[in-house]
Amino acid sequence: RQTNLDTRGIDGPTDILSFPFQDVAVGGEPGELAEPEFDIEDYYSLGDMMLDVAYVMRRCEEDRRAAAGLGADEDDKDTEPMSVEGSENDAESDNVDDDRGVSGAMSTVFDPEERIHMLLVHGMLHLVGYDHIEDDDYDLMWRKEEEVLDLLRGKGLFR
Repeated sequence: RQTNLDTRGIDGPTDILSFPFQDVAVGGEPGELAEPEFDIEDYYSLGDMMLDVAYVMRRCEEDRRAAAGLGADEDDKDTEPMSVEGSENDAESDNVDDDRGVSGAMSTVFDPEERIHMLLVHGMLHLVGYDHIEDDDYDLMWRKEEEVLDLLRGKGLFR
């Protein structure tokens, strides 16, 4: 939550944050990166990603309950609330990052491991210059995500 506030100005948790080390090539499209400023073939990093696994697990459960028509107040008695290490687990910390993100398929994926795979594709696209702030950019990123996810599914690397 704090990193989301510090880097994006959004005071709420999020599932994944990407920090690209390079900008898109001048005049280029997303996916077209400038030449790196170093000449070491064995070392190349697009950037860093931070994934909040506890938040992803919580969102999977929330989405599963919503799809089943269960309200947030109908919690199972045997289920303890999930907490994110180093953050508060109160009503304020449950404010959702309403930023548009991964394709609509994510809200129907209730398995945290599968959703994390989708988020890694999403984060990687951010590292190579895709974004979803403006409608045109959102559409472009959504199409590329679907393309990559379909490719991975076709190769048996993804459900």
